Amino acid sequence: MNTTYKQFNIENLTYIFCIEDFEIFKIPHIENDENIIKEIKIKKEKSNSNIDKNNRENLKDDFTKSKIIHTVGIDIANGCTLDCTYCYISAAKKTRRILSKEIFLDILNFLKSEKDHPITFYFTGAGEPTLNFNLLKQLPILCKENGFDKCVYNLTTNGTILTNEMIEFFKLNMFTINISFDGDKKTHDASRIYHNGKGSFEDIYNNLTLLKKNGIKFSCKTTIQPDNKNLVEVFSFFEENKINFIFSIATNSFDNHFLPNINDLKTFEEQLNKVVESYKKLIENNQEIFAEKFINDLKRIHYGQVSKNGCIASRESFFMDIEGSIFPCSYHSSSIDLSVGNIYAGIDYEKIIKNSWYAKPVDNYSACENCWMKYLCTGSCFAIKWLENKNTDVPSDYLCKTYDIYWTAIIKLYTQIYPYITSGNNINFIDLNDENQ
Repeated sequence: MNTTYKQFNIENLTYIFCIEDFEIFKIPHIENDENIIKEIKIKKEKSNSNIDKNNRENLKDDFTKSKIIHTVGIDIANGCTLDCTYCYISAAKKTRRILSKEIFLDILNFLKSEKDHPITFYFTGAGEPTLNFNLLKQLPILCKENGFDKCVYNLTTNGTILTNEMIEFFKLNMFTINISFDGDKKTHDASRIYHNGKGSFEDIYNNLTLLKKNGIKFSCKTTIQPDNKNLVEVFSFFEENKINFIFSIATNSFDNHFLPNINDLKTFEEQLNKVVESYKKLIENNQEIFAEKFINDLKRIHYGQVSKNGCIASRESFFMDIEGSIFPCSYHSSSIDLSVGNIYAGIDYEKIIKNSWYAKPVDNYSACENCWMKYLCTGSCFAIKWLENKNTDVPSDYLCKTYDIYWTAIIKLYTQIYPYITSGNNINFIDLNDENQ
């Protein structure tokens, strides 16, 4: 099977999507349109054949120990104020425990060889990090006292217990804030609930308003369940309230208390197509779009930003729990069996390599060889593949289907709004340079 192109039929028109560089050709419906398609395919195949040949001949398992660890996740608190139905790490079920100052200092000691270059610390994991605000507010000082002068701080919180003191601290220390928030009240309160079953929408929305009043930039992280039949309302909520957000689909939890049904992705596809149609109108009307993922991915297609390598977990990024155990990422941290070392003994790279707990270049995955999305999804999340199949070389059927639905919708939207992207006048694409058209 040839993977140089993918053919789409959109609004009675035929488009050729070139997999190697994301170039899109619109085919006019004339008598010899089949010949035109054939000519384009041959041209693209020839232009990429040498590159493909060289790439495939040189394919190898390229895992190497990173010389630099520049992203460090830290589990600062176990347990959660919420009991979200789809939580992938079942944070609400965990015993309330917090990271101690002593363990954090041990983490810094483990990272001492990295302190001369920038490090991003992100605080998330098996609980709500603001439950340990007493330590959180000491971290910038502790980092500076130990020679870590180039730190950036990123916090993901459910936003339920934010206070004025916290907000002032985040502002003073330039924290990047991400709020887990699922949109309109009906959708949010169906899943993001307190332990007593009460919805958390009002409390979080009020705190979002507080962040806005204090001039703190933040973005919301929204989790979509595949059977959500109110997706248009979710996206409309963020757009009407002018709240930046990114979204992802709910995935398997480690303890299997939440298992999405792949058959529900039919509903997701139907709903996403409605969402895309609404965004087409918003862009045509030159309204600012707050769905960051949509805009970024439309630009990615436009610029042909091909990605052949997956995430940096186990290479340049690791996650550390409250006891100092080390994991490839926060997704793995629910099981101590997935630990790849600790801050006292170091990182067990042999275990990482043996279990393939890292993202290989997508061309190294034989299962991805004939997939038209391979340079869009780069083989998808190896943690989820391990969770589903106990083998990171085997694709997740659920994620693959999700990505197929999503990227098909994005390409459809791109073809429909192309004139607005290239006009130079649309507020969402004003940064595009004419020479890149």
